[in-house]
Amino acid sequence: MLPDHLRAVCFDIGGVLAQVHRGFLAEELADFLGTDPTRVRQLLIEHGKRHRTTATALATAVATGCSMPGMAAQVEKIIRRRLDDMANPVLYPDAIPVLEALSAAGWRICFLSNGIGDVASRPRPEYFSYAEVVAHSWEIGYCKPEAGAFRAAERRMGLAPHQLVSIGDSLRTDVLGALAAGWSAVHLPRTSAPPPSPRIVPTISSLSELLSLMPIRPAGVEIQGNGNR
Repeated sequence: MLPDHLRAVCFDIGGVLAQVHRGFLAEELADFLGTDPTRVRQLLIEHGKRHRTTATALATAVATGCSMPGMAAQVEKIIRRRLDDMANPVLYPDAIPVLEALSAAGWRICFLSNGIGDVASRPRPEYFSYAEVVAHSWEIGYCKPEAGAFRAAERRMGLAPHQLVSIGDSLRTDVLGALAAGWSAVHLPRTSAPPPSPRIVPTISSLSELLSLMPIRPAGVEIQGNGNR
């Protein structure tokens, strides 16, 4: 069971709410370029995840940073395809039902995601309407697990660290980053192996299981009617 002092649930997006059919971008690009995904991931953070950019500029930075400037055009095609995926996401079947159930119970909801920022204007996906706050790394200038990412979400929600719980698929960024920031956390390893026992936070296999972990109501919210849920 999660702590009774919680007031808001903060979801990662890719791998938690939205399906990632092609895997994560750093791994896809590293596989295509035949290079180290750690290096690609750092280039994406430096050139595309902490600020808006163009697909062309980001592709050039990644290809050049991997000592393959001649591959920039092919890298750009992969990045543009990924931006299209983000603008037209396929959600996991349990995503909307859980967002609706949490909202109906009075929980405040936010989304906090590490993602590449495109300078082109794209429509917001419809499911963003369930969130009071949607904070992207390219917008706030910080990537999870950096403390600044969690502080940005707190400021926008007007809440203290202990009042938020992070729901994510990455043990390093969504769980350990949240714990270091003073949040609670739940691990949903849809795209990664679960942590070794003993588990440091609750681990679930579907979003539906989250509902059984939540307190009966958010802190400070009174039950309406006869007092029964």
